[in-house]
Amino acid sequence: VRLIEPHTEADPLALLVSFLSEAGAMLNKGPHLILDGSYHPLLFWPVLVGQSSKSRKGTAGRRIEQLLSQADDSWTRGECKGTLSSGEGLAFAVRDAQFKEEPVRQGGKPMGEMQMIPTDSGVEDKRLFLVQSEFGAVLKIMAREGNSLSGVLRDAWDGLTLAPMTKANRVRATDPHIGLVAHVTQQELLRNLTDTETVNGFGNRFVWFAVRRSKELPFPSAPADSDLSAMARKVGSVLHTARTCGELTLSESAREEWKRIYHHLSADRSGMAGALLGRAEAQVMRLSGLYAVLDGQSTIDLVHLKAALALWQLAEASTRLIFGDSLGDLTADTILKALRARGEITDSDISDLFGRHKTAAELERAKGVLEQAGLAHCSTVETDGRPKIVWRPGAKKAN
Repeated sequence: VRLIEPHTEADPLALLVSFLSEAGAMLNKGPHLILDGSYHPLLFWPVLVGQSSKSRKGTAGRRIEQLLSQADDSWTRGECKGTLSSGEGLAFAVRDAQFKEEPVRQGGKPMGEMQMIPTDSGVEDKRLFLVQSEFGAVLKIMAREGNSLSGVLRDAWDGLTLAPMTKANRVRATDPHIGLVAHVTQQELLRNLTDTETVNGFGNRFVWFAVRRSKELPFPSAPADSDLSAMARKVGSVLHTARTCGELTLSESAREEWKRIYHHLSADRSGMAGALLGRAEAQVMRLSGLYAVLDGQSTIDLVHLKAALALWQLAEASTRLIFGDSLGDLTADTILKALRARGEITDSDISDLFGRHKTAAELERAKGVLEQAGLAHCSTVETDGRPKIVWRPGAKKAN
């Protein structure tokens, strides 16, 4: 980052996370973690959230691509590029070889034996690195009924075999290793990331970062060729060594620090931002592992854990900045927005917000969500006729 940052308008944070993500994809499945019995590859999927064309999200990725292509001249980022559209398409990009059974023939006559004939040689290198510069479009596609992309992406982050269930032309991808960086504006994200995708474990497999242009450079430059080549050789050497690391372990000092911070990382968090931060423990450990192997170590030491925690703190702050106190619940969020704009609203006003098209059960559920989150409370106000229920922002004060 220090080498490239003076020469570009890209956010240093965008440079850092783009590098970590692509390096993790280049490593393949050798270095890994076992967390509570589950296998974790060193995959890290950041989403860069910033203004379209002004936050230089793509610029950061291109700078890192230039460096890493020099670090390993065999690195192609994988076979398939473009915008993700289906789980089947993602699996196809890292598919296994396919065969069909045919009878053995001699002189055109079947010999009573069967043989397997290759119909598709498949993909030998199961590493794939995807840059999704239109992540808003991907979220829209996933919202279509029957689209399998969300589930297949979740399996890919977990490092599991990809086998979308389709009636015909079934594709299977064993041992995939898929890295991903996404770019999106805040407006697109809030419009297209649904509450279902937030809570079903899709959204918290990504790590969300708010980025912006770092400076104005009318004439961006580049590091000296000798400096870039030296850095590329250093990175290439450490990546080559790290591929043989196997399972990573923690040093004694890192274990002590992990015990100290674990309660905070694993605590329940409220709202949409809380749901998106719900895999904090796994994300921090994966980042710690990345820092360790990039430091030439197979043991995660205290310095690697602290580096990962520092980056995670930025992710937490970014996530809360991007999503605010949105609950990821469209009905509850609509009520909360109206409540803050007006100061107080009645039950009748709430029904009117939705043209009286929401059922009483749905409205009661949404109001319960707001009360439980401490974002709204109700009180009974006496009138000349029937008492009315009035809702106000914030938690109810104790008597």
